[in-house]
Amino acid sequence: MVRSGSTSTSARFVIESSKANEPREPRLPWPWPVVVLVAAAAAILAQWLAVAGIIVPEWLANNGRSFPSILTAASSLWLSGHGAPVDIIGVHIGLIPLGLTCVSLLLGEEACRYGARVLWHRHDKKPTRRHVGEAIALHTTVELLAAVMMAAGVATPHWLTAMVGALLIGLCSGFVGACRGAHINPLSRLPHWARGLPRAIGSTVAVCLAGGSAALAVALLVHANRVIHLHQQTGATGWGGFCLILVQLAWLPTMALWGTAWTMGSGFAFGTGTFVSPLGTHLGILPALPVLGALPSNSPLSPAACAWFAVPVVAAIIGGILVMRSLPEAEFEIGSGLGALTGLASGLVLGVLGLLSSGSLGDERLSEVGTIMPATAGCAVGVLTFVTMLCGFVIGLSRRLRSEESRQGRVERRQERKTNHAVKAERKARNRAAKKKIKAEQKAEKMAAVKREAEAKQDKGTPENATAEPVDDKAIGHDIYDSIQNNQDALDDEDTTDRP
Repeated sequence: MVRSGSTSTSARFVIESSKANEPREPRLPWPWPVVVLVAAAAAILAQWLAVAGIIVPEWLANNGRSFPSILTAASSLWLSGHGAPVDIIGVHIGLIPLGLTCVSLLLGEEACRYGARVLWHRHDKKPTRRHVGEAIALHTTVELLAAVMMAAGVATPHWLTAMVGALLIGLCSGFVGACRGAHINPLSRLPHWARGLPRAIGSTVAVCLAGGSAALAVALLVHANRVIHLHQQTGATGWGGFCLILVQLAWLPTMALWGTAWTMGSGFAFGTGTFVSPLGTHLGILPALPVLGALPSNSPLSPAACAWFAVPVVAAIIGGILVMRSLPEAEFEIGSGLGALTGLASGLVLGVLGLLSSGSLGDERLSEVGTIMPATAGCAVGVLTFVTMLCGFVIGLSRRLRSEESRQGRVERRQERKTNHAVKAERKARNRAAKKKIKAEQKAEKMAAVKREAEAKQDKGTPENATAEPVDDKAIGHDIYDSIQNNQDALDDEDTTDRP
């Protein structure tokens, strides 16, 4: 009784804890399409208000600007995060602040996830893929409408670029958020051989980006005095200094991608005819931005900096190991192909990111800023494809050798079993023959005994009037003598025994 009660209590606890871990349904009376639309609009409005809030103190400090110009500047900065070039203080900036892009992606993903969670609860936790697709489409539509409205308010000639950027951001954030909110795994329908590719590609790209970020952090630490000195020379204090730091943070992911290109060997440029790479650095006059103080001085090949070339190699090895772990039975033929596919896809992803991190900070000498394309994409594809293919080949070949060794071992064990079986069979045959011989001898003895008994019975059954055989007198005499002799020996034995 106690055991059954404890079991029921533990089962009730498990059920209640699993229910507590499930996401609660948002308490909104609206239909789920309305929730998706409102959540997407709220995310865009929150980002726009945050950008405008940063600009307002500067507007208050400068009475010469009108309030509509503040709204226009906020819209321009929002569009710049979607890839549209902007003009700030008479400077044409075509370099995308990927920090704002990341914020747009995160807010959009959370908004679409919230709407998809409502969809998940309203359809008894079993939404169809059609409904999930509708949620993604609604979210992307709101993103496009916001881009159209802001592009019209700013009157930018780059409205098509803003539309494409809004479309991509809306689709990416909506897809991830809707799948997470509706508890749908989009990779579940991939073929068996390709299910490990997304993880391997993502890990390879993540390690490369982490290496680039580490290179940027090391550069900032090494040249920290120069960065601080440049910040002090700008004279930006108070809110102005805070805004200057935020502006540099907006381009921090872009500079991390520059660091990734630097570890690849192709490097990046900061002006026409310049390059920064472990193989050498050649720079001209730079703007007085504090973060640019982390750039190295003009120098030839640096042997210590070449150690960063290990970053893409390590990333490719990790990708090759992960893709081979997803297929334990794959040997070197399939392993080399999957490794090459992993490296190729990872290199293409890094090439696209490198393209996004290149642009301009002016119209003349600074018209070429960022990763050097297509050199960066070529280096990424070449290095990652070769190393991942080699890693897959080595792992597959080791599996083949181990399988051949195990196969040889199985053959030897099979031959040993056959030999043991033959020895046992021969031993059994010998035992069987010996048993048959013994049985035959026993049978012969029994037959002889039966024959003797039959002869004895036949002798007993002979009639009295039958003709008697002739009597041998000598034999009778010998028998009488033997009996007398035996009796005499017995008496002698008794006499010897009784004598003290």
